[in-house]
Amino acid sequence: MELRQFKYLLSIAEEGTFTAAADKLYISQSALSQQVKSMEQELGVLLFDRSGNRLQFTEAGQLLHQRAKRIVKEVNEAKTAIDELENLYRGTLTVGVVQTVNAYLMPWVVSSFSAQFPGVQLKIQELSAPKIEQKVYNRELDLGVSFDPTEEPDLIFDALFEEELLLITNSKHTLASKKWINVTALDQQKLILLPEGYCTRRIWEKCASKSCIAPELQIEMNTISGLLSVLENNSAVGTILPALTMQMKVSGGLKSVKLKNPTPRRTVGILWRDGGYRSVSSQKFAEIFKQKYNGFEQNS
Repeated sequence: MELRQFKYLLSIAEEGTFTAAADKLYISQSALSQQVKSMEQELGVLLFDRSGNRLQFTEAGQLLHQRAKRIVKEVNEAKTAIDELENLYRGTLTVGVVQTVNAYLMPWVVSSFSAQFPGVQLKIQELSAPKIEQKVYNRELDLGVSFDPTEEPDLIFDALFEEELLLITNSKHTLASKKWINVTALDQQKLILLPEGYCTRRIWEKCASKSCIAPELQIEMNTISGLLSVLENNSAVGTILPALTMQMKVSGGLKSVKLKNPTPRRTVGILWRDGGYRSVSSQKFAEIFKQKYNGFEQNS
């Protein structure tokens, strides 16, 4: 049986005759009668008592009528729910974000998205880049905010922006007054860095290796706020972090120095599963993310 046949059944029950029901449904009486006969043949029972002026359900017809009301109601509710989902009145969006981006940019993105689409439940998970790739691939995340290149070939990377890594120090550090330095100036300098598994750390070490320098790693910490807090009270060390880190509140009073020859950079973007479904909410989130970064950069 088809959904339209259930709707025909409900219309007949409301109108009482094939003629009235057919008029309401904008089909011919003969077509409606044929559909009822088709249902009766499929079920092997009569659905209506046709002996009077007004159609009456048989016991089997009454049973099917009750089921038909429930089925049509649930289908209509499902259509409404899907419509609300597509128009962002409801739903859940799960996003994986690397720590550095989560620390300085995500609060603005999340606030904007939630203000525009309050019916969508937003779940932000701070994860390492490899973990984000794994979860996007396994469909545990709707999208990820991470770096290029990726290790997983079945992912698509939509680049959003490129940012430089800077030397960040206490204002009393010997290099704090410089606008820029060659990377070689950091040879033998004491640094505090994110752990080896972090993309920022890998980019910096590749840059240092290319420049044939050997800075002294004094401290490893797995949070940006922790690194910056150490710098507040220690003028003997510096750290290497993305430029927008300086927009964080905890960076107040610290100094940043640009690095050249070479300049370490990383590309931030959205990770999608190749060929995977992209919900309206995930597309809107990516759009807002890009808008917020552009505004953030112009004001920085």
